[in-house]
Amino acid sequence: MTNKNTSLRGSATCASQAAGQRGAALLVSMIMVLLVLLLAVVAMRSITLESRITANMLANQVSYEVADGSLREGERLILHHGVPLAQCAAGSAPVNGSIPCYVSQAQGDALKLNTDFSQSTKAADFTQRAGYWYPRYIGTTCPPGKSATAALEKATTGCTEFYEVNSQATEKNVKDCGPDALCLRSSINMFVR
Repeated sequence: MTNKNTSLRGSATCASQAAGQRGAALLVSMIMVLLVLLLAVVAMRSITLESRITANMLANQVSYEVADGSLREGERLILHHGVPLAQCAAGSAPVNGSIPCYVSQAQGDALKLNTDFSQSTKAADFTQRAGYWYPRYIGTTCPPGKSATAALEKATTGCTEFYEVNSQATEKNVKDCGPDALCLRSSINMFVR
């Protein structure tokens, strides 16, 4: 009888321990689910941030390529003819007809290193962003043996002219470089034929 009585007491003790463990198991499983949910939220925020960074990098790359393409188009048009450029009439675009003209002089210009795209030419074949460009005259170098005032006069055969080309890529119609417009600049030299 003592054996039977002992086994009943043992089973009652196990039952009370099991009832206490069932509540603890529920609490532990709820904490685990909460931790998994927290990890999922952190992972989603990280993925969202990385996708925004990637989208910004892609938009920046597209802007850079449009500005670079506009710059190269301007350089190609200037170098294509191999003749000295005349200064543009006030308010006219740098390409009137087939031969481009320069907007202003880079040396002694009030703009200094700033840009002004109010007098520019729209580059062709860009759909997502508009590309613009304009040239500025830097100077002329003639070979030795020419007159001392040759650099002040219009370039003749054998001289080299230097131009600054500015380009811009923008989705909006802005005239200045900044957060809404990516700008690039290059300088080219052209041997006058």
